[in-house]
Amino acid sequence: MHLTEPDLKFVVETVATKRRDHDHIIDLVRDKDDLLEPMLEDPKLAERLINELEVLVRISPYLMFTVLLRRVRRDLEGRSFVLERDERGNRIPVFEAARAGELLSDPSLREYLIEMLCSFVRTNIAVLYRQEGRGWQKRKFSDMDMDDMIALCQLAESELKPRFYKRIADIALFLTGVYPDHASFFVRRPRSQDWRRVPDYEREGRRFYTLAAQETEPPGPASVFEKLAEQFTLARGVLNTLSDHYLKPIGARYFNQSDGM
Repeated sequence: MHLTEPDLKFVVETVATKRRDHDHIIDLVRDKDDLLEPMLEDPKLAERLINELEVLVRISPYLMFTVLLRRVRRDLEGRSFVLERDERGNRIPVFEAARAGELLSDPSLREYLIEMLCSFVRTNIAVLYRQEGRGWQKRKFSDMDMDDMIALCQLAESELKPRFYKRIADIALFLTGVYPDHASFFVRRPRSQDWRRVPDYEREGRRFYTLAAQETEPPGPASVFEKLAEQFTLARGVLNTLSDHYLKPIGARYFNQSDGM
């Protein structure tokens, strides 16, 4: 796990409410995943994240997503369906909650989703200059833009392509999972006249996760890529639940509070 010292302090103070030797407990659990795992399942962690917005500036995105995905897994265990968005933006029930919960019960896949979500906290922009004729062509690339990443992948050396396979697939899953409104309607691709819809994102996501899994040295766990390629729709439903139930409400409350300060 990649927990910071403030993360550990938050976990210990929240879970060990009957103890006062928090510094000692932090020393005991630091770098010991077997001791931290049961602590991270404590529902009080999610309750504080939801109700005490000031804690969001104290902890890392890694801890936030770690706690919330565990909360989503418990939520799904008690439900019969998940709500997904179709390409027109309509919410439709899909009776796959139990299978979605099982997906999050896979530690490797859950950890992958946590790291993936963290990778989208900040957007990275790169500028590439290419000589065309007698002049130079300048183009900016964003690691949040699928078309940019596909274009870079086509330019990259063969040994670098697997990283782009992973990123392209992650963008497809992230946008349709966390920002379904973005992909629920016809979205014009910025550098072409084509339109991209939810099935287009899903097709590309499955394709590039499969390519990543097939690499001799995949840029991550091949078994996770294979599972995400096979169960992309289910993984998207997990992230839809995370977004609708937690990320959007927390974000709305946080920014509304900030506006009033």
